[in-house]
Amino acid sequence: MTERKFQMAFVELLKNSVPAHINLAEELSSRMSMSLDSIYRRLRCETDFSLEESLQIAEQFNISLSNLIASHTNMVTFRANKLTDTLESFTNYLRILHGDLDWLRSSPSATVTYAAEDLPVFYNFFFPELARFKMCYWNKSTLNSPAFQGLSVEDVVVPAEWAAESAKAREAFMKIPSTEIWHEDTLKSTLKQVQFYWAAGFFKSKEAYLNILNELIQLIEMVKKQAEVGKKYNPITKEYSDMDYTLYVCDLMIGNNCVYLKSDNKSASYLGYNTFNFIQTKNDYFNQQTEAWLNNLISKSDKVSQISEKTRNQFVKNLLSHIERLKVQIP
Repeated sequence: MTERKFQMAFVELLKNSVPAHINLAEELSSRMSMSLDSIYRRLRCETDFSLEESLQIAEQFNISLSNLIASHTNMVTFRANKLTDTLESFTNYLRILHGDLDWLRSSPSATVTYAAEDLPVFYNFFFPELARFKMCYWNKSTLNSPAFQGLSVEDVVVPAEWAAESAKAREAFMKIPSTEIWHEDTLKSTLKQVQFYWAAGFFKSKEAYLNILNELIQLIEMVKKQAEVGKKYNPITKEYSDMDYTLYVCDLMIGNNCVYLKSDNKSASYLGYNTFNFIQTKNDYFNQQTEAWLNNLISKSDKVSQISEKTRNQFVKNLLSHIERLKVQIP
């Protein structure tokens, strides 16, 4: 890539990485302590960004320079969440969830495609007991947070910041059209977690255990309502939104959680790892591969939103049977 083309590509990457409501020139001027005139000359490619300036911008705006050389290398850079055992670390994780959706919504024709090896994370936030359980499990068992050790599920008090950030995440998710690919095992991981916590004595009461299973039933009913109408449904307000919802049932093993955000001029791929965390890339070549993989998966799946009522009902019935089986196992 020539130096001129590199500068133009870098400016375009920068523009696509900054939310629409932010004045890019003023933001750069403030962060880099440079005059607006100097910034505008760089944005018009009349003056080059130095290597040091480019690296500073990439770090401050959380963008990857790998997109600039995607066609010349097999290297792909991912953003990884730096999750630790602190409460603030998990707060930041929740901020990223809704922050990335807000970033996408700033562009036209935004969509989310979710290959759900496990339950899509956003659904947990619509149900208070389930949300508390998931946050307890993630922090107590996955992150080994000291603040959660020795606590039963009922003892956990969700920090106010977590409640606020998770609410923002679910609301942002409700405002973007979604396509989801589910498998009969999509619910399996969560059920295993609930079952393990019961067997390990991390519930004080049978009632608390059953409350979570009942909210999982409500979650499945939420998905069913969305698939029936083809629109997103909020179980809190009991209202449908005007955002399209498409559900596919796949007989093939999905293999990993994958979320693909796309608009007319932006795209990002998210791959799950370490139980609930994810890595993200805006690398164009990698995103093209992700989109092709998802489209292939969809082509081998049954669409059950607004059509195929029998298949849809059978799928939902099967998911609910797994939950009911756990309920009757408890004396």
